[in-house]
Order: sequence, then C-alpha cells, then structure tokens
Amino acid sequence: MGAPGPSTRLGILVPSSNSNAESLTAALLTSRGDVGVHYARFRLPPSLDEMIDAAVLGAAPDLLADAEPDAVAFHGTSGTWMGLDGDRDLCQRLSERTDAPATTASLAVVEALRALEASRIAVVFPGPAAILPLIAAEYAEQGLHVIATSSPATVLANPEIARLSRDDIAALMQPAFRPAVDAVVCVGTNLRSGYLAEELESATGVPVVDSAVATAWQLLRLAGTPQPVDGWGRLMRTV
Repeated sequence: MGAPGPSTRLGILVPSSNSNAESLTAALLTSRGDVGVHYARFRLPPSLDEMIDAAVLGAAPDLLADAEPDAVAFHGTSGTWMGLDGDRDLCQRLSERTDAPATTASLAVVEALRALEASRIAVVFPGPAAILPLIAAEYAEQGLHVIATSSPATVLANPEIARLSRDDIAALMQPAFRPAVDAVVCVGTNLRSGYLAEELESATGVPVVDSAVATAWQLLRLAGTPQPVDGWGRLMRTV
C-alpha cells in the first residue's frame, strides 16, 4: 500500500508578485486528491523586455527538486513575446535541475491551442499594448494567426492585474470574441480569466485558453495523470 496523500507531485515556479497561481491551481484541482502541488517563488526582472533564465530563477528550481516532482512548470508568459525558443531552452535546464519534464505557461498555451485545433485566435493581454505585435509575430511562427486583440487602456502593474474585478475582466475579454475566432487566449498568469472561462464559453461557444489553467492542464499531462475536470472550460475536459 502506498503512502497516504497525493501520489503525483507537481512543481511550479511562481513570480513573487503573482497572487493567482496557488489559489487558482488549488481551486482547479479540488477534485484531484491524488495530485499535490508544490511551489517556489522568484523575483521577476523590472522590465518585460528581460529574458527569464537560470540566473533569474536562482535556487528556486533546486528547492523544487528536493520535493521530487513528477513535472515542473515556469508559471510565466514572457516567452510569448520574447520567443518560445528561449522557453524551450529554459525547460531543458529545468528538467536537468529537477529530473522531471518541464513546461512554461507560454508553451502550455500553445499545446492547449493545438489540442483544441484552434489556429485563428484572439489575444487578451493585461500588459502594455505595444507588446501585442510581438505576441502576434511569435504566434505566427507557431502557425497561429492572431485576428483580434484586447488590452487595458492604461498599463497595469502585476498586483493591479490580480485585483481586476470579474466585471473588469469580462469587459477586457469581450472585444476578443469575434465570429471567426477559434479560441480566445488570455496571456498572463496573474489575470484571473480562468474563473470566467466556463460561463463565457457557454455564452459564446468559443473556447477560452487561460494561461494559468493551461499550465495546470499541461503539468497533468506531463506527469501522466490527465483527467477531465468540469467547471473550468473546454480545455480542462480535453485530455
């Protein structure tokens, strides 16, 4: 008989200013008593133009490795505009340091879109609008066509993004729901759009791919324990 408690361990590297990662992941996995999630925090660089690398993460991956996770993830989306090749390199380094398969929120979103067979997408981004063309260019390299975008009228700091109300998030997402869109992608793991996915999908028929939800979805796949989870949109029912 195995040890009591969760038999699968997931490891997540969380930016220190993110207050959504732990709470959303815990809520999403309420029905998965077989899965435990372990976190390590690190401080983001001050500029969105700076690459996240091993130096930025510091000892966080090694501390996660002590828990012997079955899969690990960098809970950030900078690769979406800085380049997914950088994320792939980061995953290789994380795997070497943790002895586990690794992903990032940016790579998880791309895998989610492939699983949903979505290629014409709308992007919701809570950061500066100037980054949206960079996101569109990087997605184009992955065969994804951005046909609509939405961002706030004013630039928000990461803690401000986390404090957006349900109505604020819905208003930010509303312009992205276009007739020709295969999926709406919410780039940013501190934007709490995952909580709205089910109701917005029911109202529009368009899948919502939230970065934090996609990260949990991909971690379960990498750990070899994917199961449908209701209440969080179409992606979490796709295994």
